[in-house]
Amino acid sequence: MDVENMLKSISDGTPTPGGGAVGWIVLGQGTALLRMVSNLTLKSKKWSGGHDPSRTILDATADFESRATVGYDADCHAYESVVNAYKLPEENQERQRGIESASLLAAEVPLELMEAALEISLLSKGLFGLHNKNAHSDLISSGLLLKTAAIIGSKNVKANIPYLSDEDSVGVKARHEEVRMGLMDVIPMITEGGGL
Repeated sequence: MDVENMLKSISDGTPTPGGGAVGWIVLGQGTALLRMVSNLTLKSKKWSGGHDPSRTILDATADFESRATVGYDADCHAYESVVNAYKLPEENQERQRGIESASLLAAEVPLELMEAALEISLLSKGLFGLHNKNAHSDLISSGLLLKTAAIIGSKNVKANIPYLSDEDSVGVKARHEEVRMGLMDVIPMITEGGGL
């Protein structure tokens, strides 16, 4: 999907793709910028201290385009599952279970987005300070995009928690909090505070 068609698809006024799906594209953009900085760092002996972390980043994120597009599609599918569950007749005994099951999927996909943002943010932290300084603003931009992806993921997880079974709610909340705390530690380091 090219950029123009993707933007049209998002703006069409249909429930999907929505914010969660866009979060995966933002993650892909943040990863692409981090890879750009890594490649620029590797091109010069001047930044040899950043060569090993740059190679680690490039190896660990080699499938980033696929990861972003698969996440985008998964988020659309998850939300469509929720919509379909709500379309079941209210007297149907399977309706509540269907809503809970679909809502769990709709919470897990953005939780995976948060986890991916944390994973890539930690890779960025390993390069920070050792990178090609000519691309410093690009590295900060990458961090801000990763932060945005994480926030989008978090908001979408929280939106689905009220519709989960009690058991699933406990598990999702615990996982969300663990990832959130990890992000709170690393994000300020890779965004220089993220202010204007």
